[in-house]
Amino acid sequence: MFGRSGFGVIAVVLLLFIMGCSQHVSSPSAAEEDKNIVVAVTQDTEADKLDASTYNGSRHTHAAIYDALVDYKGKGEFAPSLAESWEISDDGRTYILHLQNQVMFSDGSPLNSAAVKFSLERAVSREENASLEISRLLQKVEAPDDQTVVLSFKDTATQVLYELSQARPYRIMSPNSVTPRGDVNGTFQKAIGTGAWKIGEYQPGIQTVLIPNEHYWLEQPSDYSLVFKVITDPQARVMALQSGEVDLAGGELGNIPMESLPVFQNNENYVIETGNSTMSYFMVINQHNTFLADKNIRQAINYGNDTSKYAGGSGDPVRGLFQEKVAFISDSNQPSYPYNPEKAKQLIEASGYQWNKNKHLYEKDGQVLQLRLVIQSEEYPEWKEMAEIFQDNMKQIGIQIHIVNQERAAYYDTLWSTKEYDLLMYRTYTDAQLPYRFLSSLFYDSSSSPGVAYQDKPLSDLLDQIAATVSTQQQQKLFNQVFLRMHEEAMSVPIYYAKQTFVHSSQVVDFRFNAIEDDPLKWHYLKKEAK
Repeated sequence: MFGRSGFGVIAVVLLLFIMGCSQHVSSPSAAEEDKNIVVAVTQDTEADKLDASTYNGSRHTHAAIYDALVDYKGKGEFAPSLAESWEISDDGRTYILHLQNQVMFSDGSPLNSAAVKFSLERAVSREENASLEISRLLQKVEAPDDQTVVLSFKDTATQVLYELSQARPYRIMSPNSVTPRGDVNGTFQKAIGTGAWKIGEYQPGIQTVLIPNEHYWLEQPSDYSLVFKVITDPQARVMALQSGEVDLAGGELGNIPMESLPVFQNNENYVIETGNSTMSYFMVINQHNTFLADKNIRQAINYGNDTSKYAGGSGDPVRGLFQEKVAFISDSNQPSYPYNPEKAKQLIEASGYQWNKNKHLYEKDGQVLQLRLVIQSEEYPEWKEMAEIFQDNMKQIGIQIHIVNQERAAYYDTLWSTKEYDLLMYRTYTDAQLPYRFLSSLFYDSSSSPGVAYQDKPLSDLLDQIAATVSTQQQQKLFNQVFLRMHEEAMSVPIYYAKQTFVHSSQVVDFRFNAIEDDPLKWHYLKKEAK
Protein backbone atom coordinates (compact mmCIF):
# COMPACT_ATOMS: atom_id res chain seq x y z
CA MET A 1 0.00 0.00 0.00
CA PHE A 2 1.14 3.57 -0.73
CA GLY A 3 1.56 6.04 2.12
CA ARG A 4 0.01 9.52 2.06
CA SER A 5 3.19 11.14 0.68
CA GLY A 6 3.62 8.49 -2.03
CA PHE A 7 0.00 8.99 -3.15
CA GLY A 8 0.57 12.76 -3.36
CA VAL A 9 3.61 12.37 -5.60
CA ILE A 10 1.74 10.03 -7.92
CA ALA A 11 -1.24 12.40 -8.02
CA VAL A 12 1.00 15.30 -9.01
CA VAL A 13 2.69 13.22 -11.71
CA LEU A 14 -0.70 12.10 -13.05
CA LEU A 15 -1.98 15.69 -13.03
CA LEU A 16 1.05 16.91 -14.97
CA PHE A 17 0.66 14.06 -17.45
CA ILE A 18 -3.04 14.88 -18.02
CA MET A 19 -2.26 18.58 -18.42
CA GLY A 20 0.43 17.75 -20.93
CA CYS A 21 -1.97 15.55 -22.92
CA SER A 22 -4.67 18.25 -22.86
CA GLN A 23 -2.25 20.87 -24.10
CA HIS A 24 -1.13 18.55 -26.88
CA VAL A 25 -4.71 18.06 -28.09
CA SER A 26 -5.62 21.75 -28.07
CA SER A 27 -2.35 22.95 -29.60
CA PRO A 28 -1.33 20.65 -32.47
CA SER A 29 2.26 20.81 -33.62
CA ALA A 30 3.35 22.31 -36.90
CA ALA A 31 3.92 18.78 -38.20
CA GLU A 32 0.32 17.90 -37.41
CA GLU A 33 -0.91 21.08 -39.08
CA ASP A 34 0.99 20.02 -42.21
CA LYS A 35 -1.16 16.89 -42.24
CA ASN A 36 -4.17 19.07 -43.10
CA ILE A 37 -5.10 20.07 -46.63
CA VAL A 38 -7.44 23.07 -46.32
CA VAL A 39 -10.06 23.68 -49.02
CA ALA A 40 -12.18 26.84 -49.32
CA VAL A 41 -15.90 26.09 -49.77
CA THR A 42 -18.92 28.37 -50.12
CA GLN A 43 -21.32 26.49 -47.85
CA ASP A 44 -21.43 24.55 -44.62
CA THR A 45 -21.28 20.77 -44.97
CA GLU A 46 -24.00 20.20 -42.31
CA ALA A 47 -21.90 17.23 -41.23
CA ASP A 48 -24.17 16.50 -38.26
CA LYS A 49 -27.14 16.01 -40.63
CA LEU A 50 -25.36 14.25 -43.49
CA ASP A 51 -27.86 11.44 -43.90
CA ALA A 52 -27.13 9.70 -47.23
CA SER A 53 -30.85 9.52 -48.02
CA THR A 54 -31.33 13.30 -47.80
CA TYR A 55 -30.21 16.47 -49.59
CA ASN A 56 -28.76 17.93 -46.38
CA GLY A 57 -25.29 19.39 -46.68
CA SER A 58 -23.00 19.65 -49.69
CA ARG A 59 -22.86 17.14 -52.54
CA HIS A 60 -19.09 16.82 -52.42
CA THR A 61 -19.20 15.82 -48.74
CA HIS A 62 -21.87 13.20 -49.45
CA ALA A 63 -19.67 11.80 -52.23
CA ALA A 64 -16.53 11.84 -50.07
CA ILE A 65 -18.17 9.77 -47.30
CA TYR A 66 -20.67 7.58 -49.12
CA ASP A 67 -19.94 5.40 -52.15
CA ALA A 68 -22.36 4.78 -55.00
CA LEU A 69 -23.45 1.34 -56.16
CA VAL A 70 -22.29 2.25 -59.68
CA ASP A 71 -19.97 4.96 -60.98
CA TYR A 72 -20.83 7.31 -63.84
CA LYS A 73 -18.02 7.58 -66.39
CA GLY A 74 -19.60 10.07 -68.82
CA LYS A 75 -21.64 10.03 -72.06
CA GLY A 76 -24.13 7.58 -70.52
CA GLU A 77 -21.54 4.95 -69.55
CA PHE A 78 -21.19 3.28 -66.12
CA ALA A 79 -18.53 1.36 -64.23
CA PRO A 80 -18.58 -0.88 -61.14
CA SER A 81 -18.38 0.61 -57.68
CA LEU A 82 -19.95 -1.08 -54.64
CA ALA A 83 -21.78 -3.24 -57.16
CA GLU A 84 -19.15 -5.16 -59.13
CA SER A 85 -21.69 -6.17 -61.78
CA TRP A 86 -25.41 -6.01 -62.58
CA GLU A 87 -28.09 -7.39 -64.90
CA ILE A 88 -31.19 -5.61 -66.21
CA SER A 89 -34.26 -7.41 -67.51
CA ASP A 90 -35.39 -6.75 -71.09
CA ASP A 91 -38.50 -4.93 -69.87
CA GLY A 92 -36.47 -2.65 -67.56
CA ARG A 93 -38.39 -3.77 -64.46
CA THR A 94 -35.80 -5.90 -62.66
CA TYR A 95 -32.24 -4.96 -61.70
CA ILE A 96 -29.93 -7.55 -60.07
CA LEU A 97 -26.84 -6.08 -58.37
CA HIS A 98 -23.86 -8.18 -57.27
CA LEU A 99 -21.86 -6.52 -54.48
CA GLN A 100 -18.10 -6.35 -54.01
CA ASN A 101 -16.66 -8.76 -51.45
CA GLN A 102 -15.00 -7.79 -48.18
CA VAL A 103 -15.94 -4.09 -48.20
CA MET A 104 -16.35 -2.45 -44.80
CA PHE A 105 -18.00 0.74 -43.59
CA SER A 106 -15.83 3.29 -41.78
CA ASP A 107 -16.95 1.81 -38.40
CA GLY A 108 -15.65 -1.62 -39.42
CA SER A 109 -19.06 -3.17 -40.06
CA PRO A 110 -19.53 -5.14 -43.31
CA LEU A 111 -21.16 -3.91 -46.49
CA ASN A 112 -23.81 -6.47 -47.42
CA SER A 113 -27.16 -6.70 -49.17
CA ALA A 114 -28.99 -5.90 -45.93
CA ALA A 115 -27.17 -2.53 -45.71
CA VAL A 116 -28.03 -1.75 -49.35
CA LYS A 117 -31.67 -2.72 -48.76
CA PHE A 118 -31.80 -0.46 -45.69
CA SER A 119 -30.22 2.49 -47.55
CA LEU A 120 -32.47 2.31 -50.60
CA GLU A 121 -35.67 1.78 -48.61
CA ARG A 122 -34.79 4.69 -46.36
CA ALA A 123 -34.24 6.97 -49.38
CA VAL A 124 -37.46 5.84 -51.06
CA SER A 125 -39.45 6.50 -47.87
CA ARG A 126 -38.51 10.19 -47.83
CA GLU A 127 -40.99 12.63 -49.36
CA GLU A 128 -38.30 14.90 -50.85
CA ASN A 129 -37.17 12.01 -53.09
CA ALA A 130 -40.65 11.21 -54.40
CA SER A 131 -40.10 12.66 -57.88
CA LEU A 132 -37.09 10.44 -58.63
CA GLU A 133 -37.71 7.39 -60.77
CA ILE A 134 -36.46 4.87 -58.21
CA SER A 135 -38.78 6.29 -55.56
CA ARG A 136 -41.76 6.48 -57.93
CA LEU A 137 -41.49 3.00 -59.39
CA LEU A 138 -39.75 0.76 -56.85
CA GLN A 139 -41.97 -2.10 -55.63
CA LYS A 140 -39.53 -3.99 -53.44
CA VAL A 141 -35.88 -4.60 -52.58
CA GLU A 142 -34.82 -8.19 -51.93
CA ALA A 143 -31.60 -9.55 -50.44
CA PRO A 144 -31.48 -13.25 -51.37
CA ASP A 145 -27.92 -13.53 -50.04
CA ASP A 146 -25.28 -11.25 -48.52
CA GLN A 147 -23.84 -10.19 -51.89
CA THR A 148 -26.96 -9.92 -54.05
CA VAL A 149 -29.63 -7.21 -54.24
CA VAL A 150 -32.72 -7.46 -56.45
CA LEU A 151 -34.71 -4.31 -57.31
CA SER A 152 -38.21 -4.84 -58.68
CA PHE A 153 -40.09 -1.96 -60.32
CA LYS A 154 -43.78 -1.69 -61.12
CA ASP A 155 -43.07 -0.25 -64.54
CA THR A 156 -40.18 0.22 -66.98
CA ALA A 157 -37.36 2.07 -65.18
CA THR A 158 -34.68 3.59 -67.42
CA GLN A 159 -32.94 6.00 -65.05
CA VAL A 160 -31.95 3.60 -62.25
CA LEU A 161 -28.20 3.46 -62.94
CA TYR A 162 -28.10 7.23 -63.47
CA GLU A 163 -29.80 7.87 -60.13
CA LEU A 164 -27.75 5.28 -58.23
CA SER A 165 -24.52 6.95 -59.39
CA GLN A 166 -25.40 10.45 -58.16
CA ALA A 167 -24.01 11.96 -54.97
CA ARG A 168 -27.39 11.64 -53.26
CA PRO A 169 -29.91 10.36 -52.19
CA TYR A 170 -29.23 6.70 -53.10
CA ARG A 171 -25.68 6.21 -51.84
CA ILE A 172 -25.09 3.49 -49.27
CA MET A 173 -24.93 4.14 -45.53
CA SER A 174 -24.37 1.77 -42.64
CA PRO A 175 -27.44 0.59 -40.69
CA ASN A 176 -25.41 1.76 -37.65
CA SER A 177 -25.94 5.36 -38.82
CA VAL A 178 -29.41 5.45 -37.24
CA THR A 179 -31.18 4.46 -34.04
CA PRO A 180 -32.74 2.00 -33.67
CA ARG A 181 -30.05 0.28 -35.76
CA GLY A 182 -31.23 -0.59 -39.25
CA ASP A 183 -34.65 1.05 -38.82
CA VAL A 184 -35.62 2.60 -42.16
CA ASN A 185 -37.41 5.36 -40.23
CA GLY A 186 -34.77 5.58 -37.51
CA THR A 187 -33.19 8.80 -36.23
CA PHE A 188 -29.97 9.76 -37.98
CA GLN A 189 -26.96 9.72 -35.64
CA LYS A 190 -23.73 9.69 -37.61
CA ALA A 191 -22.44 9.59 -41.20
CA ILE A 192 -20.99 6.11 -41.71
CA GLY A 193 -20.11 5.17 -45.27
CA THR A 194 -17.59 3.15 -47.26
CA GLY A 195 -15.98 6.20 -48.91
CA ALA A 196 -12.43 7.48 -48.51
CA TRP A 197 -13.37 9.83 -45.66
CA LYS A 198 -15.26 10.08 -42.39
CA ILE A 199 -16.22 13.03 -40.19
CA GLY A 200 -13.46 13.96 -37.74
CA GLU A 201 -14.53 17.37 -36.41
CA TYR A 202 -17.38 19.71 -37.25
CA GLN A 203 -17.72 23.41 -36.40
CA PRO A 204 -21.02 24.64 -37.90
CA GLY A 205 -20.54 27.50 -40.32
CA ILE A 206 -16.77 27.42 -39.86
CA GLN A 207 -15.19 24.18 -41.00
CA THR A 208 -15.46 20.42 -41.29
CA VAL A 209 -12.48 18.12 -40.85
CA LEU A 210 -12.65 14.86 -42.77
CA ILE A 211 -10.22 12.19 -41.62
CA PRO A 212 -9.16 9.17 -43.69
CA ASN A 213 -11.29 6.05 -43.51
CA GLU A 214 -8.79 3.38 -42.48
CA HIS A 215 -11.12 0.73 -43.91
CA TYR A 216 -11.30 2.29 -47.38
CA TRP A 217 -11.60 -0.59 -49.82
CA LEU A 218 -10.72 0.89 -53.21
CA GLU A 219 -7.42 2.74 -52.72
CA GLN A 220 -4.78 3.33 -50.09
CA PRO A 221 -6.17 5.69 -47.39
CA SER A 222 -4.79 9.23 -47.37
CA ASP A 223 -2.05 10.35 -44.98
CA TYR A 224 -3.79 13.71 -44.62
CA SER A 225 -6.96 15.16 -43.17
CA LEU A 226 -9.18 17.22 -45.44
CA VAL A 227 -10.49 20.51 -44.04
CA PHE A 228 -13.48 22.16 -45.74
CA LYS A 229 -13.29 25.77 -44.58
CA VAL A 230 -16.36 27.95 -45.17
CA ILE A 231 -15.52 31.23 -46.98
CA THR A 232 -18.62 32.66 -48.64
CA ASP A 233 -17.12 35.79 -50.22
CA PRO A 234 -15.25 35.14 -53.51
CA GLN A 235 -12.59 37.79 -52.92
CA ALA A 236 -12.05 36.46 -49.41
CA ARG A 237 -11.28 33.08 -50.98
CA VAL A 238 -8.67 34.74 -53.19
CA MET A 239 -7.04 36.40 -50.17
CA ALA A 240 -7.15 33.14 -48.19
CA LEU A 241 -5.17 31.44 -50.96
CA GLN A 242 -2.67 34.29 -51.06
CA SER A 243 -2.17 34.28 -47.29
CA GLY A 244 -1.83 30.51 -47.03
CA GLU A 245 -4.97 30.21 -44.93
CA VAL A 246 -6.23 27.66 -47.45
CA ASP A 247 -4.33 25.33 -49.76
CA LEU A 248 -6.91 24.93 -52.51
CA ALA A 249 -10.06 26.55 -53.90
CA GLY A 250 -12.16 26.35 -57.02
CA GLY A 251 -14.85 24.46 -58.89
CA GLU A 252 -18.39 24.51 -57.57
CA LEU A 253 -16.99 24.07 -54.06
CA GLY A 254 -15.53 27.55 -53.92
CA ASN A 255 -15.18 29.32 -57.25
CA ILE A 256 -12.37 31.79 -57.80
CA PRO A 257 -13.51 34.83 -59.83
CA MET A 258 -12.23 34.67 -63.39
CA GLU A 259 -10.89 38.20 -63.13
CA SER A 260 -8.73 37.08 -60.17
CA LEU A 261 -7.04 34.18 -61.97
CA PRO A 262 -4.23 36.39 -63.39
CA VAL A 263 -3.08 36.92 -59.79
CA PHE A 264 -2.06 33.25 -59.70
CA GLN A 265 -0.82 32.85 -63.27
CA ASN A 266 2.95 32.70 -63.87
CA ASN A 267 3.43 32.53 -60.11
CA GLU A 268 5.64 29.69 -58.88
CA ASN A 269 3.74 29.57 -55.58
CA TYR A 270 0.46 28.49 -57.23
CA VAL A 271 -0.87 26.06 -59.78
CA ILE A 272 -4.06 26.56 -61.85
CA GLU A 273 -5.79 23.34 -62.84
CA THR A 274 -8.50 23.20 -65.52
CA GLY A 275 -10.63 20.14 -66.20
CA ASN A 276 -13.66 19.15 -68.22
CA SER A 277 -17.18 19.91 -67.10
CA THR A 278 -20.70 18.98 -68.19
CA MET A 279 -22.23 22.13 -66.68
CA SER A 280 -23.65 25.00 -68.72
CA TYR A 281 -24.71 28.50 -67.67
CA PHE A 282 -27.98 29.76 -69.13
CA MET A 283 -30.90 32.12 -68.60
CA VAL A 284 -34.15 30.71 -67.23
CA ILE A 285 -37.06 32.45 -69.00
CA ASN A 286 -40.25 33.44 -67.18
CA GLN A 287 -42.70 32.86 -70.03
CA HIS A 288 -45.49 34.49 -67.98
CA ASN A 289 -43.83 37.85 -68.44
CA THR A 290 -45.81 39.74 -71.11
CA PHE A 291 -42.73 40.34 -73.25
CA LEU A 292 -41.33 36.82 -72.93
CA ALA A 293 -44.64 35.13 -73.69
CA ASP A 294 -43.91 36.19 -77.28
CA LYS A 295 -41.71 33.62 -79.05
CA ASN A 296 -40.30 36.34 -81.33
CA ILE A 297 -38.84 38.11 -78.29
CA ARG A 298 -37.39 34.89 -76.87
CA GLN A 299 -35.76 34.13 -80.20
CA ALA A 300 -34.54 37.73 -80.56
CA ILE A 301 -32.77 37.49 -77.19
CA ASN A 302 -30.97 34.36 -78.41
CA TYR A 303 -29.98 35.91 -81.74
CA GLY A 304 -28.73 39.03 -79.94
CA ASN A 305 -26.67 37.11 -77.37
CA ASP A 306 -23.01 37.16 -78.46
CA THR A 307 -21.70 34.18 -76.45
CA SER A 308 -18.13 34.72 -77.71
CA LYS A 309 -17.80 37.68 -75.32
CA TYR A 310 -18.20 35.70 -72.09
CA ALA A 311 -15.13 34.84 -70.00
CA GLY A 312 -12.92 36.85 -72.30
CA GLY A 313 -13.79 34.59 -75.20
CA SER A 314 -12.09 31.62 -73.52
CA GLY A 315 -15.09 29.30 -73.71
CA ASP A 316 -16.00 26.70 -76.32
CA PRO A 317 -18.56 27.73 -78.98
CA VAL A 318 -22.09 27.52 -77.52
CA ARG A 319 -24.33 25.46 -79.80
CA GLY A 320 -27.25 24.88 -77.46
CA LEU A 321 -28.16 24.35 -73.83
CA PHE A 322 -25.95 21.26 -73.24
CA GLN A 323 -22.27 20.61 -73.69
CA GLU A 324 -21.28 17.91 -76.17
CA LYS A 325 -19.87 15.84 -73.28
CA VAL A 326 -23.44 15.23 -72.06
CA ALA A 327 -25.11 11.91 -72.92
CA PHE A 328 -27.28 11.93 -76.08
CA ILE A 329 -25.66 15.18 -77.32
CA SER A 330 -23.73 15.38 -80.56
CA ASP A 331 -22.42 18.28 -82.62
CA SER A 332 -25.35 17.90 -85.04
CA ASN A 333 -28.48 17.21 -82.96
CA GLN A 334 -28.63 20.42 -80.95
CA PRO A 335 -29.65 23.43 -83.10
CA SER A 336 -28.31 26.82 -82.08
CA TYR A 337 -28.96 30.51 -82.66
CA PRO A 338 -25.97 32.16 -84.39
CA TYR A 339 -25.20 35.69 -83.31
CA ASN A 340 -27.28 37.93 -85.59
CA PRO A 341 -28.33 41.27 -84.04
CA GLU A 342 -30.08 42.40 -87.22
CA LYS A 343 -32.23 39.27 -87.22
CA ALA A 344 -32.99 39.94 -83.54
CA LYS A 345 -34.24 43.46 -84.34
CA GLN A 346 -36.38 42.16 -87.20
CA LEU A 347 -38.12 39.71 -84.86
CA ILE A 348 -38.75 42.43 -82.27
CA GLU A 349 -40.24 44.74 -84.90
CA ALA A 350 -42.33 41.85 -86.29
CA SER A 351 -44.07 41.78 -82.92
CA GLY A 352 -45.09 45.42 -83.21
CA TYR A 353 -42.29 47.13 -81.26
CA GLN A 354 -40.96 50.48 -82.46
CA TRP A 355 -37.55 52.03 -82.03
CA ASN A 356 -37.40 54.97 -79.61
CA LYS A 357 -34.51 57.11 -80.87
CA ASN A 358 -34.21 59.07 -77.64
CA LYS A 359 -34.06 56.04 -75.36
CA HIS A 360 -32.27 53.78 -77.86
CA LEU A 361 -34.75 51.06 -76.89
CA TYR A 362 -37.74 49.31 -78.36
CA GLU A 363 -41.18 50.04 -76.95
CA LYS A 364 -44.80 49.10 -77.55
CA ASP A 365 -47.95 50.84 -76.32
CA GLY A 366 -45.75 53.22 -74.34
CA GLN A 367 -43.94 50.36 -72.57
CA VAL A 368 -40.18 50.04 -72.92
CA LEU A 369 -38.93 46.50 -73.62
CA GLN A 370 -37.15 45.89 -70.33
CA LEU A 371 -36.45 42.78 -68.23
CA ARG A 372 -35.32 42.01 -64.67
CA LEU A 373 -32.36 39.61 -64.54
CA VAL A 374 -31.70 37.87 -61.20
CA ILE A 375 -28.26 36.42 -60.41
CA GLN A 376 -26.17 35.41 -57.40
CA SER A 377 -22.38 35.63 -57.10
CA GLU A 378 -21.58 33.79 -53.86
CA GLU A 379 -21.29 30.43 -55.59
CA TYR A 380 -20.69 31.76 -59.10
CA PRO A 381 -18.74 35.03 -58.88
CA GLU A 382 -18.28 35.10 -62.67
CA TRP A 383 -22.03 35.57 -63.12
CA LYS A 384 -21.76 39.25 -62.21
CA GLU A 385 -19.48 40.02 -65.15
CA MET A 386 -21.46 37.71 -67.43
CA ALA A 387 -24.70 39.48 -66.51
CA GLU A 388 -23.11 42.83 -67.41
CA ILE A 389 -21.94 41.47 -70.78
CA PHE A 390 -25.45 40.11 -71.42
CA GLN A 391 -26.87 43.49 -70.42
CA ASP A 392 -24.66 45.16 -73.06
CA ASN A 393 -25.58 42.51 -75.67
CA MET A 394 -29.25 43.25 -75.11
CA LYS A 395 -28.69 47.01 -75.21
CA GLN A 396 -27.34 46.58 -78.74
CA ILE A 397 -30.70 45.15 -79.87
CA GLY A 398 -32.85 47.62 -77.92
CA ILE A 399 -33.72 45.61 -74.79
CA GLN A 400 -33.05 47.09 -71.35
CA ILE A 401 -31.82 44.68 -68.66
CA HIS A 402 -31.93 45.44 -64.92
CA ILE A 403 -29.53 43.22 -62.94
CA VAL A 404 -30.49 42.12 -59.41
CA ASN A 405 -27.68 40.32 -57.52
CA GLN A 406 -29.28 38.43 -54.65
CA GLU A 407 -27.87 36.67 -51.60
CA ARG A 408 -27.64 32.91 -52.17
CA ALA A 409 -30.68 31.83 -50.12
CA ALA A 410 -32.89 34.59 -51.55
CA TYR A 411 -31.80 33.66 -55.08
CA TYR A 412 -32.89 30.03 -54.72
CA ASP A 413 -36.14 31.17 -53.13
CA THR A 414 -36.72 33.38 -56.18
CA LEU A 415 -36.15 30.44 -58.54
CA TRP A 416 -38.17 27.78 -56.75
CA SER A 417 -40.82 29.77 -54.88
CA THR A 418 -41.55 33.43 -55.56
CA LYS A 419 -40.78 33.46 -59.32
CA GLU A 420 -40.03 37.18 -59.06
CA TYR A 421 -37.80 37.39 -62.13
CA ASP A 422 -38.07 37.83 -65.87
CA LEU A 423 -34.73 36.17 -66.55
CA LEU A 424 -32.60 34.25 -64.05
CA MET A 425 -29.01 33.10 -64.48
CA TYR A 426 -28.79 29.39 -63.66
CA ARG A 427 -26.74 26.33 -64.47
CA THR A 428 -27.49 22.85 -65.69
CA TYR A 429 -26.90 19.98 -63.31
CA THR A 430 -23.88 17.77 -63.87
CA ASP A 431 -22.85 14.34 -65.02
CA ALA A 432 -25.43 11.54 -64.67
CA GLN A 433 -28.24 14.02 -64.02
CA LEU A 434 -27.98 15.18 -67.63
CA PRO A 435 -29.96 15.50 -69.69
CA TYR A 436 -33.03 13.59 -68.47
CA ARG A 437 -32.99 14.34 -64.74
CA PHE A 438 -32.24 18.01 -65.31
CA LEU A 439 -35.00 18.40 -67.89
CA SER A 440 -37.48 16.51 -65.71
CA SER A 441 -36.61 18.67 -62.73
CA LEU A 442 -36.92 22.06 -64.44
CA PHE A 443 -38.89 21.63 -67.65
CA TYR A 444 -41.39 18.84 -66.95
CA ASP A 445 -44.88 20.26 -66.67
CA SER A 446 -48.00 18.65 -65.20
CA SER A 447 -51.28 19.85 -63.72
CA SER A 448 -50.06 19.06 -60.22
CA SER A 449 -46.51 20.36 -60.67
CA PRO A 450 -45.93 23.19 -63.19
CA GLY A 451 -42.57 23.27 -64.92
CA VAL A 452 -40.11 25.44 -63.02
CA ALA A 453 -38.15 26.84 -65.97
CA TYR A 454 -40.73 26.44 -68.72
CA GLN A 455 -44.14 24.87 -69.31
CA ASP A 456 -44.64 23.03 -72.60
CA LYS A 457 -46.87 19.96 -73.00
CA PRO A 458 -45.18 18.56 -76.15
CA LEU A 459 -41.83 18.64 -74.33
CA SER A 460 -43.30 16.91 -71.27
CA ASP A 461 -44.87 14.24 -73.50
CA LEU A 462 -41.46 13.51 -75.03
CA LEU A 463 -39.93 13.18 -71.56
CA ASP A 464 -42.67 10.69 -70.64
CA GLN A 465 -41.82 8.65 -73.73
CA ILE A 466 -38.12 8.64 -72.83
CA ALA A 467 -38.95 7.36 -69.33
CA ALA A 468 -40.88 4.43 -70.85
CA THR A 469 -38.25 3.50 -73.46
CA VAL A 470 -35.55 0.92 -72.70
CA SER A 471 -33.77 1.05 -76.05
CA THR A 472 -30.90 3.54 -76.14
CA GLN A 473 -31.40 3.99 -79.88
CA GLN A 474 -35.05 4.92 -79.39
CA GLN A 475 -34.15 7.23 -76.52
CA GLN A 476 -31.67 8.98 -78.81
CA LYS A 477 -34.39 9.67 -81.38
CA LEU A 478 -36.66 11.09 -78.68
CA PHE A 479 -33.90 13.29 -77.24
CA ASN A 480 -33.23 14.64 -80.74
CA GLN A 481 -36.87 15.76 -80.80
CA VAL A 482 -36.51 17.28 -77.31
CA PHE A 483 -33.53 19.40 -78.34
CA LEU A 484 -35.27 20.54 -81.51
CA ARG A 485 -38.44 21.48 -79.60
CA MET A 486 -36.47 23.48 -77.04
CA HIS A 487 -34.68 25.33 -79.84
CA GLU A 488 -37.81 26.11 -81.85
CA GLU A 489 -39.60 27.55 -78.83
CA ALA A 490 -36.46 29.30 -77.50
CA MET A 491 -37.12 27.93 -73.99
CA SER A 492 -33.81 29.20 -72.60
CA VAL A 493 -30.83 31.42 -73.41
CA PRO A 494 -27.52 29.49 -73.37
CA ILE A 495 -24.62 31.59 -72.10
CA TYR A 496 -21.43 29.63 -71.45
CA TYR A 497 -20.03 26.11 -71.22
CA ALA A 498 -18.39 25.97 -67.81
CA LYS A 499 -15.05 24.39 -67.00
CA GLN A 500 -13.70 23.11 -63.70
CA THR A 501 -10.97 25.50 -62.56
CA PHE A 502 -9.05 25.10 -59.30
CA VAL A 503 -6.14 27.02 -57.81
CA HIS A 504 -3.84 25.45 -55.25
CA SER A 505 -0.57 26.07 -53.50
CA SER A 506 2.45 24.62 -55.31
CA GLN A 507 3.08 22.63 -52.13
CA VAL A 508 -0.01 20.55 -52.92
CA VAL A 509 0.88 17.76 -55.32
CA ASP A 510 -0.74 14.76 -57.02
CA PHE A 511 -3.82 16.75 -58.00
CA ARG A 512 -6.26 14.59 -59.98
CA PHE A 513 -9.72 15.32 -61.33
CA ASN A 514 -12.43 12.77 -60.63
CA ALA A 515 -15.00 11.36 -63.05
CA ILE A 516 -17.96 13.32 -61.62
CA GLU A 517 -18.24 16.97 -60.65
CA ASP A 518 -20.23 16.23 -57.47
CA ASP A 519 -16.98 14.63 -56.24
CA PRO A 520 -14.61 16.72 -58.36
CA LEU A 521 -11.19 15.60 -57.13
CA LYS A 522 -9.53 12.39 -56.02
CA TRP A 523 -8.92 13.92 -52.63
CA HIS A 524 -7.14 10.92 -51.11
CA TYR A 525 -4.24 11.29 -53.57
CA LEU A 526 -3.42 14.87 -52.52
CA LYS A 527 -0.17 15.43 -50.64
CA LYS A 528 1.91 18.34 -49.41
CA GLU A 529 5.56 18.91 -50.14
CA ALA A 530 7.82 21.14 -48.07
CA LYS A 531 8.92 24.40 -49.66
